[in-house]
Amino acid sequence: MNEAVTQLEDSLQQELKLVQEFNTILEAEAEALSAGNDGALADSTAQKNRYAELLAAAGQRRNQLLNQLGYEADKAGLDAAVKDHASLQAGSKALLDQARRGQELNTANGIMIDTFLAHNQQTLDTLRQLAGIGDLYDAKGRSRSSKAKTRNIKA
Repeated sequence: MNEAVTQLEDSLQQELKLVQEFNTILEAEAEALSAGNDGALADSTAQKNRYAELLAAAGQRRNQLLNQLGYEADKAGLDAAVKDHASLQAGSKALLDQARRGQELNTANGIMIDTFLAHNQQTLDTLRQLAGIGDLYDAKGRSRSSKAKTRNIKA
C-alpha cells in the first residue's frame, strides 16, 4: 500500500478521535446550558477553542495528504480517495458521521444560547421600563439621556 495512503488513514483516525472528543465537550456544554452552570460554560468555551485549533491542524494535515495523493483538498477529494482506496472508507465514514453529529450538537447549543440571550434582553427591557428609562435611542437613532427619565424606585 502507498505510504501516503497509510498516512491518510492514520490522519483520518486521529481527526476522528479529535472530533469525538470535541463532541463530548459539546455534550457537556449542553448540560451546562441546561443547568445554568456558568463556570462549566466558561470551561467548555476554552476547551472548544483549543480543540478548534487542533481540528484545524488535523484538517490541514488531511488536505496535504490528499494533495500529495493527487486529490483535491475538499470533501469531493476525500470521496475520490475513498473510492480509489477502500482502506480509507471506514475512517472517512466515521469521521463524516461524527462531524455531522458535532454540527447537530453545536446547532442545538446555539439555539439554547440564543434563547437565553433573548430572555435576558427581555428582562433588561422590562427593567428599563420599570425604571422609567425606556429606549436608549429615539426613532432616528440618536441617544436619549437616561438621567432625565430615571425614577427613584424603592424596594
